Amino acid sequence: MLSRQPRIEILWDKKNQSLNLQDFENALGVMSSGEVQRAKFFASIWFHNNKTYGFDLADAVSSLDTDGRELIMEWVARPFWP
Repeated sequence: MLSRQPRIEILWDKKNQSLNLQDFENALGVMSSGEVQRAKFFASIWFHNNKTYGFDLADAVSSLDTDGRELIMEWVARPFWP
């Protein structure tokens, strides 16, 4: 799923299985609102909670385009955690 979001994917180090927190937080300030919602969604999965970066499903669904909503629905249908 992350590979379909190239601007967000680069914030994760797949080799070391880590999230570059400084880059992630910096990116939140320059991403589009849809990218921010997607990034927060991925972070909520990564951290196993929606509190770390404040992901809110209702806010996301109301502001994301069809592709963004489908991304979330795909995960809801088959959830996984790293």
